Amino acid sequence: MFYGILSIAYSVTLLFYFPKQKNRAIENCAIGAFLLGTAAIVTIFRADIPTLISYVGANALAYIAYRYFNYSLINLLGQQPNLKPSFLRNLTVFAIYSIALYAIGVLLGSGYQTIFVSLAIVHITTESGFLSFKVYKKNHIDLVKFYGILFFTTAILWGSRILLVALDIATVAFDTNILNTIIFIAIFLLAIFRYMIFPIFLLKIAENEREKLLIDSLVWANKTAATGALSASIAHELNQPLGAVQINSEFMKLQLATGRVDEALLKDLAGKIVADNLRAGSIIQSLRSIFNDENTNAAPINLGDIVQSVLQITAPELSRRNISVKLHLDSKTIAHVNAPEIQQVLLNILNNAIQALSNVERSDKAITIETALQQDAVILSVIDNGPGISKDQQAKIFELSSSEKRSGMGLGLWLCKQIVTRNHGTITYQDTPEGGAKFLIRLPIN
Repeated sequence: MFYGILSIAYSVTLLFYFPKQKNRAIENCAIGAFLLGTAAIVTIFRADIPTLISYVGANALAYIAYRYFNYSLINLLGQQPNLKPSFLRNLTVFAIYSIALYAIGVLLGSGYQTIFVSLAIVHITTESGFLSFKVYKKNHIDLVKFYGILFFTTAILWGSRILLVALDIATVAFDTNILNTIIFIAIFLLAIFRYMIFPIFLLKIAENEREKLLIDSLVWANKTAATGALSASIAHELNQPLGAVQINSEFMKLQLATGRVDEALLKDLAGKIVADNLRAGSIIQSLRSIFNDENTNAAPINLGDIVQSVLQITAPELSRRNISVKLHLDSKTIAHVNAPEIQQVLLNILNNAIQALSNVERSDKAITIETALQQDAVILSVIDNGPGISKDQQAKIFELSSSEKRSGMGLGLWLCKQIVTRNHGTITYQDTPEGGAKFLIRLPIN
């Protein structure tokens, strides 16, 4: 009785204190709790009402309740955020389950009814456990994983009831056998723990989603700012190959119009047009990859390719400020990351280095980019021989409130850290022996 009342009160509390979300997760979980509580209360009065209702109907209702818990987890996965279970479909499942359970009781006896009920709940709660782990994989909240473990444990307990029937120790639910009683008490306690955990991780997921939206909006704004700072030199760099294509094309047309066809000259002109076209296309492709606003999932990519694509964008600015770039790239540095996001991190750090070196009076201004393989991770290092960062600022350069005048890196480096962290990596700063700045980015292979 206590469990039944608690479940119904819990369902009402969920709907009252938590606003309905787009994904209907709260609504579906609340319905599941209400149905499970109703089934428990109905079972209490099994001596006063027909078995068809108190046992068959109650167990069918409990099975539907677990289906609603699974709907809630599917909502949280985001695959079907607005999934609203069909009443007709659930009514059909309820009817088929009830008929099957009743027929088994009539034809085979109560022991086989217990096996049928136990198998059904083992199946549905195992599915709940796997769905919970999928939600955990998406959100990386430990409570969600624990939620799944509780479902798996519930499945094991119901599976043990099959063993009790097979050994003829217990045949029906709620009999006086001590093992049977312990199993049901454990099942009820696990359900109470699930009730306690669900709203906590639901709030955490909502908090993560708000943070993700904030970071995503800042990522897009930062893309515009980072490449906007280089827009003039990018335009100049594009104008060079496109202008050359135009001149060579006009000269080729003139040669063909006058009838003075020099085969060697035409081949040379055609080769130059192709090369300049590829050069312009490479620059545009690098920009497109960084400005791509699609939800690109993590995938294996060579860090050297990321470095080269970003250098396509920064090359004109580096040349204009007489900054040389030294590359030490390991061909085996394959990281499992979101490539456009890591491109943006590298672009931010390079912009910072360029700004720092632009204020330095020296002829050997240089940025060194290195990639290296270290056990289960790859390392990307960006080193400049500029003035470095003051000691009092180093402890907070990745904080949002940092005000160090290094190309506005207060937001830029904070955002870099957020991006690297959500790609399951780390970013750190070190002084160089010569006094410059060194940023180390550690990214996962898997």
